[in-house]
Amino acid sequence: MRLSLKLIENTGEISNRILQALLSDVTKYMDNGMSIVKNQLPQIIRTSLTNSPEYSSLLNGELRYEFGIPDPGVKLAGLLDIWCDNIQYSSMKPTIVSNKIKAIFTANTIRIDYADVLYTDYALVIDSTRGYSLPWLEWLLLEGNKTIIDKYEVIIGPNQYSRTGNALMKPSNRSWKVPSTYAGTASDNWITRAIDSVTDDIENLLNKAFQS
Repeated sequence: MRLSLKLIENTGEISNRILQALLSDVTKYMDNGMSIVKNQLPQIIRTSLTNSPEYSSLLNGELRYEFGIPDPGVKLAGLLDIWCDNIQYSSMKPTIVSNKIKAIFTANTIRIDYADVLYTDYALVIDSTRGYSLPWLEWLLLEGNKTIIDKYEVIIGPNQYSRTGNALMKPSNRSWKVPSTYAGTASDNWITRAIDSVTDDIENLLNKAFQS
C-alpha cells in the first residue's frame, strides 16, 4: 500500500500560521520582561550614583564644603528621585516582519543635557542672605577644570559665617574651580562614570528579563 500526502498550503503560509499562533505568547513574554526592567533598573541607577565618590563627597566631604551646600542630603535625594522617575521607556509590540516576530524595547536613563534637574532648587545653592544662587550641579557636571570664580579660593575650617559651618570663600591670588578629582564635562562626569560602572549589572538585568 502506498500513502501520499499533499500540502495544500505553501511553506510561507504554514510559517505565518505558526508565527500568528506564537504572537500572543511572545507579547506576554515581552510584557513580563519590560515589567522586570522597569521594576529593577531605577534601583541599579540609584545605587550606582550613591556608591560613587562624588556622592560621598557631596554628602559630607570636600565637595560639600567647596560648593557650600548646607543641606546636601535633601538635594541629593531630590536629584536621585528625579533621575529615577524620569527614566524613559518605549516599546513596539511584537509584530510579524519578514517571517520573524520582531519587538523593540528601549530604556533611556538620564538625559544627556540634564535639563530636567539643572534648573531645580536641588541643583542650586540659594543664599538668600547674600542674595545669589550658585549652580553647583552644572559646575560639577559640565564645567570641567574651567575657572569658576577668579581671585577667590575656599578655605576649609570652622567659620561662623559659613553656610556649612566648615568652609568659607575668601579673596585670594588663586582662582576657584571644581576640584580636579571630581570635575566633569558633558561626556565624562559624575553621572556618566557612575552609570558606566554598572553596565554589567544592566546587561545582567536585561538577560534575566528577556532570556529567562
